[in-house]
Amino acid sequence: MSAPQVDDLRAQLRERGYLSHGIERWFALDPWRSRAFWVELAAVAGKGAALIGLFAAVPLVAVMLFRNHPLTAVETLLMSLLYGVTAVVFSFLILIAVALLLRLRPTLAIDTPRALLAISFVAAAILAAPIAAWWYRFDAPPQTAELIAGLLLIALFFVMATIVVSAALLSFSIYELRRVPVLHQKPRGAAMTVAAAVLIALLFIPAYATQEKGAPSAPLQVVTTPSARRIAFIAVDGLTWELFRSRRELAGAFSSANAAPPLRGPTAERWATVGTGVPPGIHGVRAIEGIRFRGGSHVLQAISRADFTLLDLAPHVALARRQPLPPAVRRRDYVWEIFAARGVPSAATNWWTTETRRDGALESVGQEPIFAKAGADIKGIDDVASERLFDAVRRNHPRFVTAYFPALDIILNRVQVEASGRVFTSLLILDSLRRVVSSLRDDGYDVILAGLPGEAQSGQAVVAATFSMAPATPLDLAPTLCALEGFPPSAEMPGRSLAGDAPRIASYGARAAATASTRVNEEYYQSLRSLGYIR
Repeated sequence: MSAPQVDDLRAQLRERGYLSHGIERWFALDPWRSRAFWVELAAVAGKGAALIGLFAAVPLVAVMLFRNHPLTAVETLLMSLLYGVTAVVFSFLILIAVALLLRLRPTLAIDTPRALLAISFVAAAILAAPIAAWWYRFDAPPQTAELIAGLLLIALFFVMATIVVSAALLSFSIYELRRVPVLHQKPRGAAMTVAAAVLIALLFIPAYATQEKGAPSAPLQVVTTPSARRIAFIAVDGLTWELFRSRRELAGAFSSANAAPPLRGPTAERWATVGTGVPPGIHGVRAIEGIRFRGGSHVLQAISRADFTLLDLAPHVALARRQPLPPAVRRRDYVWEIFAARGVPSAATNWWTTETRRDGALESVGQEPIFAKAGADIKGIDDVASERLFDAVRRNHPRFVTAYFPALDIILNRVQVEASGRVFTSLLILDSLRRVVSSLRDDGYDVILAGLPGEAQSGQAVVAATFSMAPATPLDLAPTLCALEGFPPSAEMPGRSLAGDAPRIASYGARAAATASTRVNEEYYQSLRSLGYIR
């Protein structure tokens, strides 16, 4: 029996939805002179790219939901649209490139089913590679559940991309094979579209399952031990054990000090871990800068460094904007917020994700007014922070005070400064730190100091106290501060208490905080950029 005619094969493919009218003329038309060639090529590539884009959005959105949970349905929809459109454009260009390569290079003609499959595999790998690279460029490795789900969804995308690409190339292969490959004996476009739509719909389940409720509940009341001890907690970014020991006047102000393993991760994440005592998965702080979708109430912090769609495209088309972390981004209180909510007079200055407010027993000064007042004066940031701290001490005599000093990290790790200027400014910062510690001691405070190396800085962390204290790690500080103030540490805090083995409660619960304002303080944002926090 004679081989079926190409015209019959074309008719079969068109009936199955693989070919649009006129695409079978590709091999007969000159691509540089025929308008029909480009119209038909764009039609087939657009159809294939749309289907590929649907499946490409699924692993991207799923990984982002694992890392930025919870998000609302609107935020999930916008993210899906942005990733889907980006994937469609990229896939469209790849399909056009593959088709032109085959058309203009006859030596690459598809003459066997294996050749068709091999070319489809290569094209699908090119389409999947950006997703793998995007996933790899996150600051933190994936958790087990995210890893399993991400790998399965990327594998599914690879299979579907292979099918779609091979379908797009059928108009070439039938001229050589004289038959329809078994893979495409039945139309699969509709079934694959439905499957992609179902998968995308499943991504909205977390948004509806974790809808935020109304007003925050009152803080959980706990049994405390009466204490009149006055504690000052000083956090110094960029201070390593080696730097601490090199300044004898600073080290001599403390009765006990020890080196400790540093915490790794972005700046805001590490210090939120120290101040709350709980891991990033619980306190929720992941970055210094985040993305807020238009009309959204959440800030996405865990974003791949290779995420062109969210970091560049979304702000450019006004569907999202980049902004510093707002005060409400944390899911757990700092320990001094726990104290103040239960009647302990407290003052906090310059900590990440805190707002400037006076609320009952807590006087809090956020970073925005401090960075704005200091301007380009790096050392001035610490000076303004200490000034605001001592203002609160003189006015209210709080029982617990704390301040975060970032100037040392900025001068050592973030800005380009001539070497001699870096050394000179660093010494001035360390001398100012010694004076702050001495002044707090004169005001009757027991001082605990924590220093962490910067994000890319080598060295060990340092923990020191003006009273006798056993060797500690940064994770031990929150439960120790709780015990010193007569509060039970929570079971969520992995560190150990160095002030007695007090019974622990399960948790202090989520933060009693309203949703932060969506307004961006542009001056503060530009300060973070000029100081090297945001690039």
